[in-house]
Amino acid sequence: MRIVTAITALGVMAGLASGLVFAVGTAGPGSMQMGTMPKHLPKPGKPIAYETARPLIKYSNSAGTRIGRKTIKFLGHDIRIVMVAVEPGSPDQTFEIHRLVDPEVEVSAGARITLTLLNMDYGASMIHGVVVGHAKPPYKAIVPLPVTDQIAEIPLTMPRTLQSVRQSEYFVDTTTFNAPQKPGYYYYFCQMPGHAKTGMYGKFVVAP
Repeated sequence: MRIVTAITALGVMAGLASGLVFAVGTAGPGSMQMGTMPKHLPKPGKPIAYETARPLIKYSNSAGTRIGRKTIKFLGHDIRIVMVAVEPGSPDQTFEIHRLVDPEVEVSAGARITLTLLNMDYGASMIHGVVVGHAKPPYKAIVPLPVTDQIAEIPLTMPRTLQSVRQSEYFVDTTTFNAPQKPGYYYYFCQMPGHAKTGMYGKFVVAP
């Protein structure tokens, strides 16, 4: 059923295309100011203007604490993470958090997490979602769902409506879940067929 849904979505987008992106950022001097997480998140399936998406982008690019070259750590027990699918200027088939591509995300065991996905990608097949679970790379073209010990999922979300970043509208979806009480290693990945296989994934660490 999930595969059929994805294929149907691809067909819809192909038709549209024919007529027609948490403590302070990087530590030390020069760190950017953290954006404010909007109190009211957009409703799934209803596109939003670029100006409405900007606070989410700013929050995504600054929230969390960067540790080393690849890890973003989120402290506390009520965590909000905004993940951008292919922020303009980033490589294709990637997620961005804190201006890093496919970073390792670290949260505390038992933390309540609000995960928001903003799809800034463009193109008929650039539909993206997020699954968090024990399935680890390398991935096949199709990853059967649910995966082992799946703890979160954001359904496939449509790409932006126009090529122009500022004139386009964007689709957003959100899920809230609790990190496992037991520390361990998980992965987040895009469930759109072929996307995880080509690199759209990252490590999700539940720390003590």
